[in-house]
Amino acid sequence: MTQWEILGIEPTDDLSVIKKAYSRQLKNHHPEDDPEGYQNLREAYDSITKMLKQQKRAEKEAAFSTADDAEMEVDIPEETITEDEEYVPATSLFPDHIGSLHEPLSDVALLLDQAEVLYGDFEARLNEGRWMDLLDQDVLWNMELQQRVSEEMLLFIWHHCLLPKRIWILLENQFGWQQMLKEGNHSLDEEDAEHFYRFYERRIGYFPALRYDWTIGVDMDHESFFHALESAYDEWFKGDFEASEAYAKTALSLFDRHPDVHKLLGQLHLHQGRVKHALPHLVEVTKLDPDDLDAQLSSARALYEDGAYEESAAVLAYLIELEPENTDFLNLYGKVLFKQKKLVEARRVFKQVKHIDPIGDSEVLVYLANIHRIMRNDPGKFDSTTKDIEAELYLLSPGKKFAVFLWSQFRWGMIFSCIFLFVSWHQLGNLAEEIHMNRVGFTLVTIFSMGSEYRQPTSTIIWTIIWTAILLLSLRKIVKRWNRVRRSLVG
Repeated sequence: MTQWEILGIEPTDDLSVIKKAYSRQLKNHHPEDDPEGYQNLREAYDSITKMLKQQKRAEKEAAFSTADDAEMEVDIPEETITEDEEYVPATSLFPDHIGSLHEPLSDVALLLDQAEVLYGDFEARLNEGRWMDLLDQDVLWNMELQQRVSEEMLLFIWHHCLLPKRIWILLENQFGWQQMLKEGNHSLDEEDAEHFYRFYERRIGYFPALRYDWTIGVDMDHESFFHALESAYDEWFKGDFEASEAYAKTALSLFDRHPDVHKLLGQLHLHQGRVKHALPHLVEVTKLDPDDLDAQLSSARALYEDGAYEESAAVLAYLIELEPENTDFLNLYGKVLFKQKKLVEARRVFKQVKHIDPIGDSEVLVYLANIHRIMRNDPGKFDSTTKDIEAELYLLSPGKKFAVFLWSQFRWGMIFSCIFLFVSWHQLGNLAEEIHMNRVGFTLVTIFSMGSEYRQPTSTIIWTIIWTAILLLSLRKIVKRWNRVRRSLVG
């Protein structure tokens, strides 16, 4: 039986075809269940890939030779590859993890073959326990091989990247690839490493945790579906919405019952102002996964933008019942109430948002200002007297405002400010009495006469400056706090 027959394919120089054939045959010849069959498969794969790599090396050498004939100034380094070593072009899609033909079953190669088998089983691929078992082998704790194993696994994952986010996090915790790639502590091709670093940062960072488990047991092309879905999200984050939508529609044609596909299509339509197109997808998400609150919010937003305020309010009321302090839910609910002319309720909701997040969305302040303007200018629209509206808006008299101010100042910072103000005022009074002047006049004379022949004693000048500074700082603190309270009472 020839090497190509062992792999089950016709002769080819396409490494991707060879790799896929090898992956298929691995399922039939597992190292533990069929060691002899695995040995033959491995040797066939090693021999073919080595032959192809030698061909690539010959092509590269021929290219350099052609360049020399054309008298191009190319600095070709002295050949350092021995007969027993393999040359791996930087552009090779597959890492040279197999070593020489004398070591077909090395620990590193065996680890990668087991990873190949694990990845090839879609349901096993999603199992954290299976990955933890794989990563618990002795070869990963061999200090001499750690760097090599880390790089080989990184290259393997780079070409086997359709994984749930929890598996990406598990791999990052094991190998620390983010730091390795960021600091350049590797022997990988720099351009490829930079490209993978950007991809990898998305996967362990802001990239959504796609629901891979949703398709377990479904007879479908998992690889094509998740490749299209992940590509759709990648293009979404890059800002290419047209490409994102094309990929999402491809995924939808492969499997139309996955909530992440409908969710992305809904968001894409919303982003481009196509509310009517967005609604069916967002409603479908809520049917497929009622616990997806983010999709529920998107649905409520689409209903709001479509003018269906009652339906939007019903969805938001349900969400707020689940998460009473979620400012995204409350903010949109306030807008819906405002559109429904329920200004008193809208104001209460926006005030709640402001209380939860005082320095949050400035849009809340705009809505509050509009509500206040309407209530003041047209009190007849409300079932309340002018006095009631003023009370609702906290339009209090100066005396009441001052009482509220005093009541709100039971904080250590303000207590100390008041104490320092009193003490400094009293001490300046004592100093002024010694020369029979009032506090203000004494302070001005003492400070502005420092350079004249009528200057006060040095100790008097120093204490006057100190107590004046304390007084001014305390007064500034109290005034700032008063202005803050006054604005909140008015607004």
